[in-house]
Amino acid sequence: MAQDVHSAGALNGRGAVATLTFLGFTLQLLQVGIIPLLPTIGRELHVTPGAASWLVTAGLLSGAIALAVLTKLADLYGKRPMILVSLVLVLAGCVLGSLTSDFALLVVSRALMGAILPMLALPEAVASDTMPPRRAHLTIGAIHAGNGAGVGGGLLLGALVGVHPAAWHVFFYIGTVMTVAGVAATLVFVRDSPFRAEGRLDVTGAVLLAAALSCVLLGLSEGPVWGWGSFSVAGLLAGGVVLFAVWLLQAARARHPLIRLSAVVGAHVRVPYLVTFLIAFGIYGSLTAVTRYAQAVPHLTGYGYGYSALRTGWFALPQTLGGVAGAILLQRMGRHRTSAVAAGTGSALITLSFLGYLALHDVPVLTMTSLGLSSMGLALGLAATQLMVLRVVPESESGIALGISVVMYAVGNSFGSDVVGMLFSGMRLPGGLPRREAFLTSFWLCGGAALLAVLLCLWHLRARPVAALRPTEEPA
Repeated sequence: MAQDVHSAGALNGRGAVATLTFLGFTLQLLQVGIIPLLPTIGRELHVTPGAASWLVTAGLLSGAIALAVLTKLADLYGKRPMILVSLVLVLAGCVLGSLTSDFALLVVSRALMGAILPMLALPEAVASDTMPPRRAHLTIGAIHAGNGAGVGGGLLLGALVGVHPAAWHVFFYIGTVMTVAGVAATLVFVRDSPFRAEGRLDVTGAVLLAAALSCVLLGLSEGPVWGWGSFSVAGLLAGGVVLFAVWLLQAARARHPLIRLSAVVGAHVRVPYLVTFLIAFGIYGSLTAVTRYAQAVPHLTGYGYGYSALRTGWFALPQTLGGVAGAILLQRMGRHRTSAVAAGTGSALITLSFLGYLALHDVPVLTMTSLGLSSMGLALGLAATQLMVLRVVPESESGIALGISVVMYAVGNSFGSDVVGMLFSGMRLPGGLPRREAFLTSFWLCGGAALLAVLLCLWHLRARPVAALRPTEEPA
């Protein structure tokens, strides 16, 4: 059981709450905002769509390495310093991207910006370590509301910038300004966690884990492009599995391992990590598939709304409102229920949203309503699973523990995107566009993953009744 959060005292106040929430918003804005711009950047720099996708892949791979290293260093040497290191790397990437029109340098820029991925773990860990229970609970919910708003804001920003193809540098200008604001606010308002882990950085373990994650994520992200039967994809996936096995053996023998194996496979964290994976797998269809469906031209495909990329950007509105609603619901539920109930409720909302997509996908307003439910469930479910983890791990290991949660989210998202991508590739109309059945099948599969997450939470509640709640789950 973790140490009492009250032992840290009320180190951080309202300014820190706003700052940590802003960091969550910035993370998703910079991660998602580049996606609508990929076709524009590809045309402007004369690269193929497959090559342009490396602007996403590079950030994903560097983010995996940053997670393996920075979250552990945060536990050893301080979470606030590692937040600042992460932001400085992102700032360097934004500045480089705003100055260059060379595609290779742009990939380097996105790789540097991938260092922002630990912001899915470190702000929540700071809140848990340095705030009274009720404020910590509220802040973690607010951070995830910021994440949801960032996804919506990123979609809208990319759509707006893409209206003027030659102005794609504006995305990096905005990223530069927001990152500078994040650095300044962190320096002024955020105080560091007083808890430190023992030992030192396990360099060998960090290299092995980063290499394993990079192989798996690269194989999953490039599988649809290179072909799932290709030697390159098979080699990457097999190599990732082998490296992961070697890392497990090394971690079992290391005096100060990068991650204690009990933190990965222990009974107290298996359920929240699996629920995170399933939510991430399922949530893919609620954004990419829905926006793609909206842009389909009815007289060519027999389905869709014929929306332009800019008009589809208004899907950002239910994303934002849903994230805020999820944070409010988390705060209200936290006073009377365990985090497992909140995680199950969030997964149930995502399941309900997919039922809405299946039954009401031809009605734009109702589809947007389902999108709002999905975003609400995502904010509630992910925040709740992180609270489940924080409830049982020591504060000195909260950074790496939440880092594992982010890894599960990234891998689940990659699996979900690949499954949906295979459906779109395998179920095609004569002109090459996906058939309606591809969308419906993806909704069934993604909804099924969310439903499985609900069942896991119910099993967890029955198998492990909570005798006492951690202070982050108690009322004030």
